[in-house]
Amino acid sequence: MTLPISCAHKQRNAQLSYSNWKQFVEGKRLKNKNVDRALLDSWQRCKDMAVDPAPRSCWDFLPMNQLEQFTTTLEKICGEVESTAYEVIKGKGLLMTIVNADARVARTCGDMDVLREADKLNFGPGANWSESCVGTNAIGTALATGRPMQVFASEHFCESHHSWNCTAAPILDPRGNVWGCFDVSGPTSSDHSGAMDLVLHAARALEQNLSRLYCSELEGQMASLFSSMFNSVMTGVLFLNKSGRITSANNTAELLLCRPGGALRGRKAEELFDMGPYLAQAKNASLCEPVIVKCLVNPGLYIRVMPTFSASGAWLDTIVTVSETQRSRQFTTGPAASPRKPAEPEEVKGFEHVLHGSSAMRQVIRQAANAARTPSTILLTGESGTGKELFARGIHQAGPRAKQPFVAVNCGAFSEELVQSELFGYREGAFTGAVKRGRVGKFQKADKGVLFLDEISEMPMSQQVNLLRALEERAVVPVGGTSPLPVDVKILAATNKNLRELVDQGRFREDLYYRLNVVTIAIPPLRERGNDVTLLAEYHLRRLCDSFGIPCPAIAAETRELLAGHEWPGNVRELINCLEYAANNLTGDLLLPEHLPHYLLERTSGKAVSGNGHAKGKGFLLKQREANAIREALDFHDGNISKTAKALGIGRNTLYAKMERYHIEG
Repeated sequence: MTLPISCAHKQRNAQLSYSNWKQFVEGKRLKNKNVDRALLDSWQRCKDMAVDPAPRSCWDFLPMNQLEQFTTTLEKICGEVESTAYEVIKGKGLLMTIVNADARVARTCGDMDVLREADKLNFGPGANWSESCVGTNAIGTALATGRPMQVFASEHFCESHHSWNCTAAPILDPRGNVWGCFDVSGPTSSDHSGAMDLVLHAARALEQNLSRLYCSELEGQMASLFSSMFNSVMTGVLFLNKSGRITSANNTAELLLCRPGGALRGRKAEELFDMGPYLAQAKNASLCEPVIVKCLVNPGLYIRVMPTFSASGAWLDTIVTVSETQRSRQFTTGPAASPRKPAEPEEVKGFEHVLHGSSAMRQVIRQAANAARTPSTILLTGESGTGKELFARGIHQAGPRAKQPFVAVNCGAFSEELVQSELFGYREGAFTGAVKRGRVGKFQKADKGVLFLDEISEMPMSQQVNLLRALEERAVVPVGGTSPLPVDVKILAATNKNLRELVDQGRFREDLYYRLNVVTIAIPPLRERGNDVTLLAEYHLRRLCDSFGIPCPAIAAETRELLAGHEWPGNVRELINCLEYAANNLTGDLLLPEHLPHYLLERTSGKAVSGNGHAKGKGFLLKQREANAIREALDFHDGNISKTAKALGIGRNTLYAKMERYHIEG
């Protein structure tokens, strides 16, 4: 990166004098017209926010661990920029600073004397340098306006900063949003003539590095996404090179075409398929339609082969798709081709009660139904409330063990001492309080059937080795026993946490992770299921009203829009709770937004919906957030009024008044 070593610009003087500043803070009108409008607007904002112009230091700090996400990214992009910029300012009585989009100081670098002077203003890591905290300054004003700023001497709103000059430029992310800010500051006596060129060059260089990092991460995410999609589709997919050898195949293709433990990669396609019809047509360079061929290893499979071409028309690789159900396809065009009605989505055995309409959910159900046919262990992942137990019961009903027991175990519900006896049982007299004749464990109860280990991530580390041994040996030893008892169970496990991360943190055994992570089925959150929200809302509202013995209302259009726009962090469970709340508040034949829980009225657009569907202003949200902040502070300080008031930066009497206004009990 090249930064300006010197600059031809002459250092400007402050546009506003101390007398101008005093005139403004005393409430008098300024007569100076040759002033950057952005400075006067900033002063007015500070006045409106009741920022104290008297000498003051920064009082708002954030622990640096809360800036970790920003500083981690900064560490990746700022190395060369920071070292080059420091060479420019070294020995000039200046320091450079990088802050995040909230004006929190993340990094400072400069001459030691200047750093000591900055410490007097509490200008250090985690400090809040926004206008609302320290008044008009280059950092806060650049972030507020989105444009480069210079604030010199008495142009600062707070008098304590009048001995400083500062220059800053915002840093934008690839989407055009403000990501942070690069600043050069120092006493008014220092040389600031090249500061604007320096911060502009540094900010642009950081933006370029940030874009490269985003592109690199996006490339990795896309590769991971493609791999996940490739291995999760319910159709077998193979890629052939020009010599007809299989270069890659997804899990479904392996399952349909191979014996257990077989591998497709590297095999010749002609060993599996009759490639003659395809090769005959492949001589035609204009071929682009799929060719249906026979499968030699399983004639019941439906095989389609299609070439891929480069932008120039050159033949690249060949794609083969494999599916179980044969379908006829008419290639005839014109009047002779008879139109066909689209097929109705077929119900999948065992999952009839999983209400859905989205393709995302349909695909996961098909994947689960396929995995239900084999004895392989299945790991169900997904956020809390997505229906992992519902899927577990569906897998049980869809597989060959449907008539055998289904036993569910919540691994987070037992103490460390009881896990082993609950899972494996115990012999008579195994421990004090043991039931006479002993007790059969969950593994034995599920023999020949399905054992569902819910919240597997909560199993104590000390007991994970016993579970691993049972899974590997397919046998259990009851507490107090000596001989292993064979068990035949299909294992289903579920978690709403990232087991891979827990393994990396040393909180979950790696060998157990690989034993469980054989077939992973990720259940999509409700926010990714499209119109399923409306479908589920109508069904559960009708069910709840029937059980309450009350008429079921229609859902108003604005209510549907509100439900569809909510993120549903609690997924289907949260949706059902909201509808039950609404069912207890119904007053007519329409379900209106006013019948829903209040927190749902806050929309992602930054507005709130009133009972008649119209948007309320930001004032409503500000009051709501202020009330929430007071409640959280009271909870944190166990209701201590003095500590709460101090934490919020207000007086006790003011706190009492706000608590009364918002109906908050002490």
